[in-house]
Amino acid sequence: EEKRYKVNTIKLFIFLCTVTALLTTNLCAKEIKKEIVLGCEISFLTSSILVAENKEYFKEKGLNIKTKEFDSGRNALAAMLKNRDIDICTVAQTPIVLHSFHRDDFAIIGAMVSSYNDIKVLVRQDKGIKKPMDLRGKKVGVTKGSTGHFYLNNFLDYNGLTDSDVDGIDLNASELPQALADGRVDAISTWEPHIVNAMKILGEKALFLPGESIFREDFYFVVLKSFIKDNPESLKMFLGAIEKGENFIHENKEEAITIVSERLKIDKETTATVWEDFDFQLILDQSIFTSLEVEARWAIREGMTEKREVPNYLDFIYIDALEDVNPESVTIIR
Repeated sequence: EEKRYKVNTIKLFIFLCTVTALLTTNLCAKEIKKEIVLGCEISFLTSSILVAENKEYFKEKGLNIKTKEFDSGRNALAAMLKNRDIDICTVAQTPIVLHSFHRDDFAIIGAMVSSYNDIKVLVRQDKGIKKPMDLRGKKVGVTKGSTGHFYLNNFLDYNGLTDSDVDGIDLNASELPQALADGRVDAISTWEPHIVNAMKILGEKALFLPGESIFREDFYFVVLKSFIKDNPESLKMFLGAIEKGENFIHENKEEAITIVSERLKIDKETTATVWEDFDFQLILDQSIFTSLEVEARWAIREGMTEKREVPNYLDFIYIDALEDVNPESVTIIR
């Protein structure tokens, strides 16, 4: 009887262990989220997304991407943080920095492209503007809180001017070309394709003010930390599709230009003239911290925040997804 009791006890123990293991496995194995809402600025900066969509790389990875289009990363990030109905958004440095002073519930999962010549200052010559110093007292259209805003500040400083020397008019990026054409502003500081769109409207009245290499614009994928916690595998699948898109861009330049031109409704010749301004590369490198910290100090200096300390931007980076997709593209020192 005692022997039977011991056998039954062992069987019960084994049964309970098996049940526990099965329950633990089921609880830990989260269902992979296959439908992702992407808040995407539609511009040359997001060419890798446009190509990945066109070549159906997201579908190959098992994802259904629903794109919400925005005319700026500033508005895409704001929408994600406010409504939380966007899973991933595209955005450059400045909006990240401004939000980082009062919240830390989001993170960068990868930079998709960088450019020293995407953002430009375009002016109307018939308003008496021939050189940077002629901007003094003029109305300059800019999307405040965007990287175009930060660039304008750098451009003015580089040319011996300050923000107070111009009248900054806050407009959404898509409004800037027409505002310049209508005479509501005398100049604009913004990125492509809004610059080429303004050029088309103004023709010979338009003039670029030189400012190459003043600032390197980086464009990121940003995600809420709650989404990262619940969907790490989905992020790996997403970045895997983006990497395929970027590889296609490098290996099939002419077709990539055609895809992006058709998506942006811009002729191929125009797209080709600015294509080399963009370095399409999916990375997380140490320069991200330098860039964000520089802009944070600018925001503090300009009174754009009440905070007086630069956030620790290591807290705003999620490495694991990109490191799984391409370890060599992650060079951040931890």
